[in-house]
Amino acid sequence: MLTIERLSINEKLNEALSHIDEQGRFLSLTIDVHSINSIDYFASRTDLKGERFYWSSANGEITFVGLGYANQFYSTDSAERYQTIEQALEDQKQQMVHLQDEQITGTGAVYFGGFSFFNERHHSEWHDFPVNQFVLPKRLLTVKNDEQYLSLNLWIEPSDSLDDVSTMIQAELDQINAVQPIEKNTMNFTQINDELTYDQWESLINNAVEEITDGKLDKVVLAREVEALFEEQIPVEQVLNALLEQQERSYIFVMENNNQAFIGATPERLVEVNRGELQSACLAGTTSRGQTVDEDEWKALELLKDDKNLEEHQYVVKMIKDSVSPLCDTLSIPSQPMIRKLSKIQHLFTPVSGSLKESVTIFDALKALHPTPALGGEPRQEAMNFIQRNEPLERGWYAAPIGWIDEELNGEFAVAIRSALLTGHKARLFAGCGIVSDSDPKAEYDETNLKFSPMLGALGGYIDDHE
Repeated sequence: MLTIERLSINEKLNEALSHIDEQGRFLSLTIDVHSINSIDYFASRTDLKGERFYWSSANGEITFVGLGYANQFYSTDSAERYQTIEQALEDQKQQMVHLQDEQITGTGAVYFGGFSFFNERHHSEWHDFPVNQFVLPKRLLTVKNDEQYLSLNLWIEPSDSLDDVSTMIQAELDQINAVQPIEKNTMNFTQINDELTYDQWESLINNAVEEITDGKLDKVVLAREVEALFEEQIPVEQVLNALLEQQERSYIFVMENNNQAFIGATPERLVEVNRGELQSACLAGTTSRGQTVDEDEWKALELLKDDKNLEEHQYVVKMIKDSVSPLCDTLSIPSQPMIRKLSKIQHLFTPVSGSLKESVTIFDALKALHPTPALGGEPRQEAMNFIQRNEPLERGWYAAPIGWIDEELNGEFAVAIRSALLTGHKARLFAGCGIVSDSDPKAEYDETNLKFSPMLGALGGYIDDHE
């Protein structure tokens, strides 16, 4: 069992408490832990429902579980929301007292959050999710390179004694020791409703193709929404566990706010920054996986030479290159796409890497990249305007950046696609597709059905049940 005495941190705690001023400050300490299952830890604290998050990177290198929100950050200035959040995190940094002399990346004061697709919110469906939000977790489990760490970010008053703080820490260790395996239960929805009829979808796509043909747009990404209803409140833990089991090569995320949870399994990295090195990805162009190895390979080869998908992919490559080139001293982008295979879908994929200029941060990259043509369209502003005028749904945080960042502005953000908003007994699922000049409404409809499958599978059903 983990105890404070065994961890030998009392002496360091005493020193840290000497830095607590009369207003109080946050104390951050990180402890090595062992054999903690991340989903079990998440599920163990149902008392903190509404203040939990989970993140697992697509390559499996890092997993976060955040329980309880020690502090939260918002921006009311929609035009400067990236800069406002960056400044808020810098101000928070000044309030932190760290027990460790040297912090391991991904531990300590790590912030999790995201942004809405548009700068403004127009609909009440996302009532618990503001246009942007980041949280500092009170408890953060980090699983990294087979090592595990528990970070505690505690608000300390000047009146708190060493015994008071030691008691707080021991209480958290006792909670870790009491974690039990998650109980797996079968889920299935009782009803599923398409928020857009096929005729409405066909009209929307034809309208977009007409504007592209007229030269007003090069490409626009349009989304559909379906609503799945359950007899009882949807257990977030069960959905998350199903995604972890079924979507191994995806970013798995969930963020809870009050009575809502935003959850998904996205294949698409928007940007990662680690000590000034940038990684991004162009992911556009889609087909299904094959039933056999030979069929799977044939589908991949067909995708690599499909004009419509290659055109769609090239828009994304060009835009990402144009967006990050001014931010980087060096930039590397392969000349041809490769195939990225997921459990049910495969995509055209082109990786992007570069070295950021000295004064550039991950927030600059987020502002430059969002939304890419894979999520919005090209030209960017014209596509955004078309979506706002014509798409009959409120995107909220769908297709927007979600991820984590630390005090040194290292972090990673994915694009929140293949996702759902859970509210009580209702799940709203989102899926989109890129529209270009030769897009066919039925083919695009089928593609969105395919993209609904990760979340529908995690919820206990499949799109075949719906058709």
